[in-house]
Amino acid sequence: TYEAYYDTVLDITWLADANYARTSGYDSDGKMSRSEAMTWAENLVVGNVDTWRLPTLSPLDSVAFSTGFTYGGMSDVGYNISAPGTMYAGSTASELAYMYYVNLGNMARYDISGVDTGCFVSASDSCLDNAGPFTNIQAANLSMWTDTSYPLDSTRAWSFRLGDGAQGHNPMSSERFAWAVASGDVAAIPEPETWAMMLAGLALVG
Repeated sequence: TYEAYYDTVLDITWLADANYARTSGYDSDGKMSRSEAMTWAENLVVGNVDTWRLPTLSPLDSVAFSTGFTYGGMSDVGYNISAPGTMYAGSTASELAYMYYVNLGNMARYDISGVDTGCFVSASDSCLDNAGPFTNIQAANLSMWTDTSYPLDSTRAWSFRLGDGAQGHNPMSSERFAWAVASGDVAAIPEPETWAMMLAGLALVG
């Protein structure tokens, strides 16, 4: 019954419905190009809030994006970014990675050595074992858009795949899903004890 959840660590509010573009009737399946997703989020009004946007990300090392693929979360491309036990464990650089690995505690399709963990069987049996209190999180083999452009190619943007925990980039013209967030606590409702224990850092927004 809640419209959003406040992340006390990232200081952002996540829309409770991760595919609200489809649920609201804005788009038939929720898959949009990057520009369409940006337009949707920027014009979205939910709970009298009109400051919604796409999740963002910044370089893991706080200096420059590392674009070489790694399994161990040492680069901005690959698996286990911000996951426990990695060089940048708990990093908040990628809002979607932090949600997937830290808030929800999901594992990656491959461990830090590149060994298949076996968690991804299909879109309906993916590595997204814990969706928390959220609905309609898309675990298919399609990514979620971010609002951050890829530095080496102006036609691509960063994205994160919630089906197996991979971060990468895609052509902006391709269709991906979009999860709306808003900076700050848009309702300032206290964190309930039950979810505080299960999802540290998330609070309800009415």
